[in-house]
Amino acid sequence: MKLCFSTLGCTDYDLPAVLSLCRQYGFDAVELRGVAGELDFRRMPDFLPDRIEKTRLAFAASGVAPLVLGASCAFHDTEKREQTLAEGVFALNAAAALGAMGVRVFGNRAVGERPALPVIDGVEALLAATPETNAAVLLEVHGDFNTVAALSPILEHFKNEPRFGLVWDIAHSHPTYGENWPAFYDAIAPFVRHVHVKDERGGQLTLPGQGEIPIVPIVRRLLDDGYDGAFSLEWEKKWHPELPPLTAALDAFVTLMKTALV
Repeated sequence: MKLCFSTLGCTDYDLPAVLSLCRQYGFDAVELRGVAGELDFRRMPDFLPDRIEKTRLAFAASGVAPLVLGASCAFHDTEKREQTLAEGVFALNAAAALGAMGVRVFGNRAVGERPALPVIDGVEALLAATPETNAAVLLEVHGDFNTVAALSPILEHFKNEPRFGLVWDIAHSHPTYGENWPAFYDAIAPFVRHVHVKDERGGQLTLPGQGEIPIVPIVRRLLDDGYDGAFSLEWEKKWHPELPPLTAALDAFVTLMKTALV
């Protein structure tokens, strides 16, 4: 089982502090979503073209892999399309330079009569703009794109695209499917490349294992099916500063995930 965490829980940490936290918990991978107070990789000095090789070497020396880069790209707002694509292309090139699997993007809100089209067009544009990289575009199960009906046209379109995959945020599909999560999972399983783990009760975030999301059964099913990606704790302290510190969530996360192996 591969475990990692998203830096969304510690966006104020600089890169050395992130790597130190990985070593503290024995994680050999991390998901980057905010470093040293910035969320846009274009404004992070460590990821600029003249520094990216030094950053790659820092990761290599630490034994920690930069698994996924979390961009803020959302495709529903046509007025921000160029800005969105520019951010996504930069992040994909940075991911390729670092040897990361890919970049997380959003469908977010469903707009128009054919809401899948802006997502399809956005993903295609990112792929076309980065033909020489092998970094994948990873669409997160998020917002209005958290049902089989909403995702099916997108998955059908990209079913033969090796650089496309899904980030399954299990909390985002839970409100609709609940204990019937296998119905959702069965539909998306071939596309799942990365998994966000968080817990909630009554719509409020909790420490992993203290909420109502069936995390352990989901993890066991994925492992039984041969999933070899990572389970990434997404502790949303950036958006919910009232939450306990990331270290408290990591302690609970590691303890809970061990039970999935019993």
